Amino acid sequence: MTLQHAEWSPYAVEPSGSRFPCRLPHLGTGDGVILALVLAGVGWFVWRAGDVAGYEWQWGLVLEFLVRATPSGWEPGLLVRGFGVTLRLGVWSMLLALVLGGLLGVLSAHKRGCAALPVQCYVNLIRNTPPLVLLFLIYFFAGNLLPIVELEALIRSLPAPVQAACATLFAPEGQLDRMLAAVLTLGIYEGAYVAEIVRGGVESVHRAQWEASAALGFSRFEQLWLVILPQARQAVVPPLAGQTISTFKDSALASLISLPELTFQSLEVMAVSRMTFEVWISAGTLYLLLGSACARYARWLEQRSVGGA
Repeated sequence: MTLQHAEWSPYAVEPSGSRFPCRLPHLGTGDGVILALVLAGVGWFVWRAGDVAGYEWQWGLVLEFLVRATPSGWEPGLLVRGFGVTLRLGVWSMLLALVLGGLLGVLSAHKRGCAALPVQCYVNLIRNTPPLVLLFLIYFFAGNLLPIVELEALIRSLPAPVQAACATLFAPEGQLDRMLAAVLTLGIYEGAYVAEIVRGGVESVHRAQWEASAALGFSRFEQLWLVILPQARQAVVPPLAGQTISTFKDSALASLISLPELTFQSLEVMAVSRMTFEVWISAGTLYLLLGSACARYARWLEQRSVGGA
């Protein structure tokens, strides 16, 4: 009996039954040099940071702007509250981008000529417009057309628990117009990139899959939902993860319309406390943690899609 050598795959099932075994990464000579240079750069930065002329580090004071103790208990500081606004803004914006971009991407897949012209116009127009310009257009112009006053009056007429839920999940009273403008801006802007990602993912599935599912009697919706999209998911998850991280980073633009997200609160703390390095290092760390969490979750989705394939 001839034994065939099976090539190792990170997604292969190990004898222990674990689908995703934990393996130590192999570092080559180039990787070691890069790692040494990075560590040397970090060490040099820390050494030089301690010698900044005339600057006194006040890391203990920064903690008060993260979490502070009050007579009633622990409360989030300005930076943590700003982080919460950034989180809400990024989540709602990405949901809008996924719905808008996903729909347009599916509709424009395998379309050419005049049939693809509307989606192509949207994608090219939005991708070539700076997001800051788009934010000002929506906030100053389109904001006057949106029923913000009526919407705030409607929320005030709701029961107190519902008002509290709206303030926690979206925005409190007085910030609704800025939050709505920021969500629309980021959702429309990121949606253009999501549309191209989804379109490319759908078109990466071979046409034979469409023909086979049609031969089985599937409707167009069933073809997309049951056959095409599950296969396209493997191709779109990694770029969508990067687009999600970009959405959270681009949310800093909302500070220019006085939405109290993380960047805006960092500016306020820096102006009050005169702490420059501590505040921005703390803000950068919070953004880094958020982006790392998104990347980790996307990696889990990617492994799950490959494992379930």
